Amino acid sequence: MKNIPINEDDSPSLNKKAVQIIVILFVCGIISGLLLSNSFITEANERISRFSEDPRPPNFHDFPLESEPLTTADVIIPTLGVIIVCISAFLLIGLIAVYFKIFLKSTSKYVAGLLFFLLPLFIHSIFSINALRSLFVSSAIPYNQIRESVGFGFGGLGGTLAILSVFEIIGLTILLYLSTE
Repeated sequence: MKNIPINEDDSPSLNKKAVQIIVILFVCGIISGLLLSNSFITEANERISRFSEDPRPPNFHDFPLESEPLTTADVIIPTLGVIIVCISAFLLIGLIAVYFKIFLKSTSKYVAGLLFFLLPLFIHSIFSINALRSLFVSSAIPYNQIRESVGFGFGGLGGTLAILSVFEIIGLTILLYLSTE
């Protein structure tokens, strides 16, 4: 049997630059998600405190609204959802930057197409963050069925946005890792 020498340079290795970029983007997403969530919680508590002050339409006098501020248990899952969507947005920013740099060097139509594909995804992330902002108040709805379908319950809008963003993060992380090789 012939011994074929193995060239160590040909063995697959970890792309350290890509991993560093991904970690930095994850940290930026976590920090911005926490900061945004903090402001969303403050805004939601202000809106909840106005529930009891605002005059209700005649048909809504029997609809009880909680006017107590959100508790820690009320904001854990919404905060996690905002963090997840912010990580996704930062990964998109990283991908846009990588492909823009490649486009400047190559002026390839394919890379331009990727940029035009990533920009709407980034805009989608911005609108998802805004949708999650609006859903922070859903914890104040006293009826469980409504709160869970609108908010962050299983199958609710907030939970669905967060789960979709988890899959988006997986795909974007793989694409960013492969794009920086």
